[in-house]
Amino acid sequence: MDKQNMSREEILDYVEKKAVEAQLRDDTCARSTLHGLSCYFNCITERMVAASWAFTGGVAASSGSCGALCSSLFAIGAKYMPTVADAENNVEGTQEKFELGRDKMFAFRDAFAKEFGGLTCYKVQEGILGRGYNLLDEKELVEFLNLEGHREECGKVVGKAARMAAEYLLDD
Repeated sequence: MDKQNMSREEILDYVEKKAVEAQLRDDTCARSTLHGLSCYFNCITERMVAASWAFTGGVAASSGSCGALCSSLFAIGAKYMPTVADAENNVEGTQEKFELGRDKMFAFRDAFAKEFGGLTCYKVQEGILGRGYNLLDEKELVEFLNLEGHREECGKVVGKAARMAAEYLLDD
């Protein structure tokens, strides 16, 4: 695939497709979201994708902030936020870069909450599965993992989140 000549819509479709494929295969929302984004955006490294597993299931399977949300924000931050070195060295434009990155992250957060009915894994599950699961409770975790269709439903969230994040990453 020639990524150089893809239209905006082709990029969004590609990122979404790669994220959903990974979710269906691996059942790890955060890593799947970031993987989909990494397939097009060079600012996301394979190490970042690997490390993003920690965000899965609402951050280390704690039912906290949705993993797809966390990885999307991570990608936006990777592209737009200034480095510590830039701040330490008073690089010109660092404050403006910070403000742009912050504004993009907050706008994405708000769009995600509107799209999925909340920011936590639990609230997103309520919206897509009809109830939320406390993934810190062994019984509920097993019930969630064995729930027919949870990969597919989470895949829809992962795909949509990756697509939404890609829109923010494409807007400069």
